[in-house]
Amino acid sequence: MHQPQAVTGPCVWQGTDYRNPADWVYTLSDAALADIDRAVRRVREAGLDLDDVTPAEFDLPALADDLAAMADILHRGRGFVRLQGIDRARYSDDELGIILWGLGTHLGVGVSQSQRGDRLGHVQDRGEVGRYYGIGGPIEVHMDPVDVTGLMCLAAAKSGGATPLMSSFAVHNAILAERPDLLAVLYRGFHYGSETVITGNPPVSAQRIPVFNVIDGEPDCFFLPAAIRGPNGEPRSALPAIEQEAIAYLQAVADRPQMKIDMLIDPAAVQFINNRVILHARADYQDWPEPERKRHLLRLWLMMPSWPKRPPEVQMLRNTDRAGGGIARAR
Repeated sequence: MHQPQAVTGPCVWQGTDYRNPADWVYTLSDAALADIDRAVRRVREAGLDLDDVTPAEFDLPALADDLAAMADILHRGRGFVRLQGIDRARYSDDELGIILWGLGTHLGVGVSQSQRGDRLGHVQDRGEVGRYYGIGGPIEVHMDPVDVTGLMCLAAAKSGGATPLMSSFAVHNAILAERPDLLAVLYRGFHYGSETVITGNPPVSAQRIPVFNVIDGEPDCFFLPAAIRGPNGEPRSALPAIEQEAIAYLQAVADRPQMKIDMLIDPAAVQFINNRVILHARADYQDWPEPERKRHLLRLWLMMPSWPKRPPEVQMLRNTDRAGGGIARAR
């Protein structure tokens, strides 16, 4: 087990460091928007499926340097970027999905998010218990079990629904300073299960997956509380008291006002986050009563082949899809 010690570097920040959106919001130029528009039309006219869309098909010359810089920010920097300036009224929902996917091809490899093989997840209140993105209301602090998550807003809530972002390792350092006994529990990690049986996966991971870890010299966080189970698959209430306390303490530290950025994603805005160094949550919200106006975001999962590969003993999913990540379709 890696000996806990304070982590340093650009991925360690507090929300108070980024109160000015100008420090982390990228507004697309007219030239970049024109490139995006041409790329969408090219994909539509060719009738391509998302898996057939490549950086060459979704060519964005005016954004090339900026996308390279964004990839570096995700990997070696603060771990999150936001793009805005796309005209929501100009594009259909399907076309906005093509834009999100096309941008993602310049950063990593898109993978599926369920056994349905969906390349784009629909974050909307559908009452799908067991998956965070299928329910409404607030969502606890967590990460997604993939390298990078992309979000694009199709429709905003009537009110609320911010996505708080936190530096995993700012949280780590606070726990190290305040409760190193609990940090040791988090380094030991947890067994993970799933409400949904995934073909090829045991119902509960045989190994403990550490919440905090170092992989090839790079910090790595894995924290998905909805899937944490005891060694025999018991619900979290059956975990030892010290483990329950460690989970609750991590979430309480992450939820401190100075730790987080409360990010509201406007329609057609795009957000990318590095799940290895960023935790996120969702604030409660009031939805529109009309079904067609309900809060609706598109979610993209990306694996980053150039990043250090997470070894099998610190992976929750076994039945993977492309680039060593995502969920393959049931056979």
